[in-house]
Amino acid sequence: MTEEIENKNNKAGNLGLILNVIILIGLIVLYVLFFTKKEKPEGDTQVQYVPAVSSGSGSIAFVNSDLVLEKYELVNKLTGQLEREQQKKDASFIAKQNALEADAAYFQEQVEKQSISQENAQQIYEQLMMKQQELYELQDKYATELAKKEIEMNVVLLDSVRNYLDRVNKIYNFDYILSYNAAGNILLAKDTFDITQQIIDGLNREYKIKYSPEK
Repeated sequence: MTEEIENKNNKAGNLGLILNVIILIGLIVLYVLFFTKKEKPEGDTQVQYVPAVSSGSGSIAFVNSDLVLEKYELVNKLTGQLEREQQKKDASFIAKQNALEADAAYFQEQVEKQSISQENAQQIYEQLMMKQQELYELQDKYATELAKKEIEMNVVLLDSVRNYLDRVNKIYNFDYILSYNAAGNILLAKDTFDITQQIIDGLNREYKIKYSPEK
């Protein structure tokens, strides 16, 4: 009986309370934005200077999404929140799992000592099985809640990056702004097309304005 519960609980413990923490830009994010006027407004402080790179009939640039995930301070903030929420749920789940294991061990001990009747033993066994099922359901609930929070976090991050790139492009009028990462479809790109650092600097400058002092 105890061995059956322990095996199932070990299996449950090895399932999915450890989620992948951020998939922000896995594929190419392609903006095809057309503006008729390229002009940098005077006194504008909302966007970082980026180079205007010519590419035949238009202009093109790319952003290294791996570096954005690594260096954008909002990523660290939201990732930390998600990790703390996961740790809280893990601790709750483990406490309930340990309590069930202790109850199962005590039950087995009483059965071996023959200190409870067969009828009582059956009732306790059914109660333990019910608690085990509730534990599985709790794990599924926690995993669903964490997955939902992760999706919400990714939406916030992607919207933040897209919004900033849109404002940058209203000034610099790139025909294409591509997402580049080590596992992506772009195998080679000239450094002169890379506006990653300027975008990261701009994003982090706006992050500090919005979240400092920390909210």
